[in-house]
Amino acid sequence: MEGDATNQEDILAVLPESRDDAKSLKEIAQDMELEMVSYADWIRVERRLSSSLRTLARWGFVALERRPREEGHKFWYNAYWKTKPTGRSSGLVAGAGEGGI
Repeated sequence: MEGDATNQEDILAVLPESRDDAKSLKEIAQDMELEMVSYADWIRVERRLSSSLRTLARWGFVALERRPREEGHKFWYNAYWKTKPTGRSSGLVAGAGEGGI
């Protein structure tokens, strides 16, 4: 799935390399200039980004941490940043799932 690999590369391009500068899903979507005009658009973007970020985290490219929101209601969110994968090869492979190709 070439679109997924490009999406993952686009995500990695906007992620910071520092835990201190970690970004929320909304910040990542805004940096990627994804269209979020309506609530339905946001839900679609949030689901796609969440899925891609979980995959990148499973592969070791991304780390995440649950944080309480500082302003407004005290909801929790995930903050994401880039990491260097350990062990397996570090190249993204289009269409490779947990079991590989």
